[in-house]
Amino acid sequence: MIEGSAFDDPVVFFHAHPDDEAIFTGGTIALLAAGGCRVVLVTATGGEHGARTSSAAAESDLADQRAAETLRAAELLGLARVEFLGYRDSGMLGDPANSAPGAFWSADQSAASEHLSGILREERAGTLVVYDQVGIYGHPDHVQAHRVGVRAAEQARVDSVYEVTVDREYLHFVETHLVVEAGVPGALGVPPDQLGLAGSSLGVPTVVVTTTVDVRPVLDVKRAAMAAHASQIPETASAMRLPTEAFAAVYGFEWFVRRGRPGPLDRL
Repeated sequence: MIEGSAFDDPVVFFHAHPDDEAIFTGGTIALLAAGGCRVVLVTATGGEHGARTSSAAAESDLADQRAAETLRAAELLGLARVEFLGYRDSGMLGDPANSAPGAFWSADQSAASEHLSGILREERAGTLVVYDQVGIYGHPDHVQAHRVGVRAAEQARVDSVYEVTVDREYLHFVETHLVVEAGVPGALGVPPDQLGLAGSSLGVPTVVVTTTVDVRPVLDVKRAAMAAHASQIPETASAMRLPTEAFAAVYGFEWFVRRGRPGPLDRL
């Protein structure tokens, strides 16, 4: 963890849906912000196909609710700026929402990357964080975010790119341990039937991971940011019901595959 350090350039995180930033990168964001880095979040969609609550019967209502939750999480994490690109949630692969008007999956990649690269240039960002090539677990919007993000980084000449992933071998060990020892099935929060691309699997092997960030020093902040997305991660969700030690085992590390030069995440 960096204490009292100054970062030369802002870091931009590009995520597909509200709550992704907290689940996959909340600890890294909190560590960077605490170290004095300007951290910016760009979210591609409104998450219209997430879990509905009684107060969000319509897709537009849910998008508004999830945007408000993102702003609350952002404040907890220390984000300096939050931008929404305004695309619609595409749902899982094969869903009719994939090709609905405004869906991110079917959006023009050139236009989307130009929008993102404009933010990168405006911020003079030195680092962009996106998803890995299969979007961690194959969600169409995650895959599209990878493609758009990599293209935007090239356009804006950002030469330090980190691809968010998970260490599948580590998590397989943790999941097995939790199920066998603690009886907590599905603790990772990505049911196998939701893998979005044919043949895709969760994350990457350990050997492919270039950067592992230990976020346990700010785990309380990460957990609070996840809880801020109450429409999707209510108190009754399996993640929120995990005992402290088990929560740390599942969410206490964040993994990345770096493209280009070493950047600030390697210093955490």
